Amino acid sequence: MSPPVATPLWPSPCKCRCRRGAAQHGRALQYRCAVAAPPAQGYWKCRLRPPHPSSPLQSSGSFKAVPHHRSDMQLSSCIDAAPHTSSSPLESPGSFGKTEAEDWVWVSDPCDAGQARQSLEDALRSLATGRRDMGVAQLLCTERLAAGKPGAEAVAAAAAEAVAAEFQKPPDMVPSVAKRGGSLLLLEPPDKGCRTSAERAYGKNPKQATDAGATRRYEAWLVGGEIPRVDCGSEEGFRNALGFIRQHLPVIMTNLDLMPASASWNVDYLRQHTTEWPGMNVLRSSGGENRYLYYVPEQADRDMSAFQGAPRQASSDLRLSFSSFLRTAREDPQGRYYLQAPLVMRDLGEAPGQISETWSPGLDDKLKADCNERVNKSRLDAIQAAGNFGFWSRSQLFVGPSESLSPVHYDQYDNIYLQVDGEKHFLVFDPAASEGLYPFPVSHPYDEYAMVDLERVDTQTFPRARDALQGRGATATLRRGEALYIPTHWWHHVQGTAAEGRSWSVSVNFWFAIHKVLLMPQHPLPLHAELELARHAEMLLSDTAGSAAVGSLAALLLEDCKNN
Repeated sequence: MSPPVATPLWPSPCKCRCRRGAAQHGRALQYRCAVAAPPAQGYWKCRLRPPHPSSPLQSSGSFKAVPHHRSDMQLSSCIDAAPHTSSSPLESPGSFGKTEAEDWVWVSDPCDAGQARQSLEDALRSLATGRRDMGVAQLLCTERLAAGKPGAEAVAAAAAEAVAAEFQKPPDMVPSVAKRGGSLLLLEPPDKGCRTSAERAYGKNPKQATDAGATRRYEAWLVGGEIPRVDCGSEEGFRNALGFIRQHLPVIMTNLDLMPASASWNVDYLRQHTTEWPGMNVLRSSGGENRYLYYVPEQADRDMSAFQGAPRQASSDLRLSFSSFLRTAREDPQGRYYLQAPLVMRDLGEAPGQISETWSPGLDDKLKADCNERVNKSRLDAIQAAGNFGFWSRSQLFVGPSESLSPVHYDQYDNIYLQVDGEKHFLVFDPAASEGLYPFPVSHPYDEYAMVDLERVDTQTFPRARDALQGRGATATLRRGEALYIPTHWWHHVQGTAAEGRSWSVSVNFWFAIHKVLLMPQHPLPLHAELELARHAEMLLSDTAGSAAVGSLAALLLEDCKNN
C-alpha cells in the first residue's frame, strides 16, 4: 500500500518544535504532524520512526504507535538519505532512500468535540503555569483535532486565536551584550564534509613516558604517550617540526633558536632590565597548594550574572613591579607567588596589514629589544605560515616557583612556548577530551578551565572522566632552550620546576590570533574549531536567554538531538 500522489501536504516546516519539517531538508519523513495534516478521518504515517513517547502530540492521542522492525543502523541510513527535490514528502516515496511504499500505513484518527475541548483546557493550563512550549504545541494539536468536527467549531477558533496571540509575543530575551568580531555560527560552509578523525596522542602504540620516577601532579592512568621531540638545528629537522605544526599537533622543538637573547635571562637579569612600574600581573597561592588560576568575574562580551560571587580556587590576583614581586615572595612565608605578565600586546590596525603594538611599561629598552629585534623572525614567520596562524598577537613572561601548577586549561591561541630557565612538565589532551574534562561554562569566571582536578580525579562527580581520559594524555618535559607548540584549544596541565640551586622557573611565549579559524574555517571542521563553535553556541544561548538559562537550554537541545 503506497501513499497517494497528491497535492503537497507539507508546505512548510512545523511550528511546534517537533521537527516535522525535516523532510524538506533532505531527511526522510519521520511521521506526520497533526498540525500539517488536513482535516480527515486519518492520515499517512511512516512506520520507520514513531513519535517520541514524551511528545505532547503523542500523549494527546493524535498519533498511534505503529510497530516497526528495523535496526537503529537501518533507521539512521533512512534518515540520512540523500536530499530530494519533490515538493511533498508524499509525492515520491522512493526518493527517501530506504523509505519504500510499504513503510507507509494509514492511521485512523477518531476524535470528538469533547476530546478537543479537553485538549484546549490542557493547553491553556500549560500556558498559565509558564510551560509555553508545551502549551503552544497542545494548542496546535487542539486546532487540528477540532477542525471539521461537529460541535467543535468554537474550540477550533479559540485554539487558533490563542496560537496567534502566543506567536505575536516576543520571546523572553535579555539585551545582547556581545558584539564579537566573528562567529562560526554565521558562516555557510563552502563544502559539505564529515567530521574529522580524533586528534589523539600519536599513534596506536604511543611511547610511554620516561620520567615516571619524578613526582608529577596528575594521576598516572591519564598518560598514554609522549609528545615528539624534533631537533631543529638543521633545515631538514625544522621542516620536520613544521610538519607537526601543519597538522595542528603538539611538538617539542630543540635548537630552534627562536629567541637567542633569552639564553641570558634569569631572575637577576630580569630584575636589572625591568622598571618599577607596579602593573605586572602576579598570582598568589596561599598555603601549600601552589596552584594558580585566572579568575575573571566580568567580561564585556557576555552575560555573567549567573555566576556572580562564584568562589575563587587556589589563587588571588595582585599588581606589582618585578622587583616588588621578588621581594614580596621572599618576605611572605605563607604564600607562593607566580608572575604571569604580558610583555607586548599586538592587534590589527586600521589600515590593511597594519599591526599596532602596546609594550609593557615594565620593560626597559634592552629587554624590549630582546623580545622584538633579537627574535628570529624568519623562523617565526615559517611557523606562522605552516600552521596558517593569525598574526602574532601577544607574548607573556612566566616566572614561577618550583612545583607550581597551572591546572588543566586551554587557550584561544596557537602557542609557541619557550623554556628559558628550569623546566616545565606538560600533560596535554586533544580538544575532544573536553567531554571528560567538564569545562566551566563560558559565563563562569573560570572559563577555559576544566572542572576535573587531574591530581585527584573524582569519577563519581564526573562519571565520563575515566573512559574519556584514560591513556589519552601526552606528556612533555620542556628543558632550558627548548620550545613546545601547543595548538589552539588543546588542553594542557603545566607544572614548573626550578633549576638545581635556583628558586624560579622562567618561560616566555608567542601567542598567535585565531581569527582565521573564525572567518575562514576549514571544512570539515577540525576538533579545535568544533570546540570554538561550541563556545559560540553557548554564548548565543546566553545572549538570548541569559547565562542562568544556558544549562537547561543545553540539556533540552541535547535531549532533542537524542530524539531526532
